[in-house]
Amino acid sequence: MTRAKMFAIFFGLALGGGLAVTLVFANSWTTPWARALIVVHLLPVLLATLFVQGPVLKQPVLEPLGLQLKLGRWWLAGWVGPVVLLALGVLFAWLFFGVQPVLDAATYVTKKRALLAPDQLETFDRYVRESPPPNPLWFWLVAKGMPAGLSINLLVALAGELGFRGFLFREIRGGFWRRAFLSGVAEAAWLAPPVALGLHFPESPLVGVGLVVAWCLLASPVLTYLRARSGSVLVPALFRGTLMALTLPATEIAWDATAWQRPFFGVAGLAAMAVLILVCVVHDRFSAQRLAT
Repeated sequence: MTRAKMFAIFFGLALGGGLAVTLVFANSWTTPWARALIVVHLLPVLLATLFVQGPVLKQPVLEPLGLQLKLGRWWLAGWVGPVVLLALGVLFAWLFFGVQPVLDAATYVTKKRALLAPDQLETFDRYVRESPPPNPLWFWLVAKGMPAGLSINLLVALAGELGFRGFLFREIRGGFWRRAFLSGVAEAAWLAPPVALGLHFPESPLVGVGLVVAWCLLASPVLTYLRARSGSVLVPALFRGTLMALTLPATEIAWDATAWQRPFFGVAGLAAMAVLILVCVVHDRFSAQRLAT
């Protein structure tokens, strides 16, 4: 088994399987079913990783892929990082595009009310009086987003991270930036097809492909840094899982932004991710044990 054959099997199963899922459900990426399809789309990456690691290489799965429960400060960084990313993205949407964030319940109710038909307003107003909504920040971040990132979304995100920050992190030769770039390219190639069919950017899918490719290339150094520093693939999976849970909150907090402007995948999100890269570089520069570049 040469390295070329090993990579051919992995990418053939992971990217080929992802493309097959994309095409089978080609008409569903702009529907509410898209959230469930993302889980199905992750399965080829997981199966490719386990197949190459087991039957092909005949190696253990846990330690070589970084499946280690090493609790510490990097777990906190992986969990809180997406919240920082969201805050920066909302800030940049306001600075770059003048988007006023929705930060209180009254504004949130007003935005929701504007979407309703006239015959629905009375029912909506009565419901709001009987069950006043909580502050959207508390609801999205504390009650829903962060708990989901630490539970079910962690397991979902792990399916992809085992391949990109587990298998590829180990098998790509070279320093940190080479690993980060090539794993980012692989993830971009896997994610681009469903985006081209409307995932995340239903009104402008071609623009969306460009933004998502850029996002994958910018996110990969951050995820790879979390993987390298923590020694566990669970930490970047925690970051991705929490980010997945905050995707809808990002849309509703930056309510008036267009898809190409808002966090996480729009221009504001790209700028926010660039700031996180800078934070990683500064931390590595002044850390006692610098990573190989």
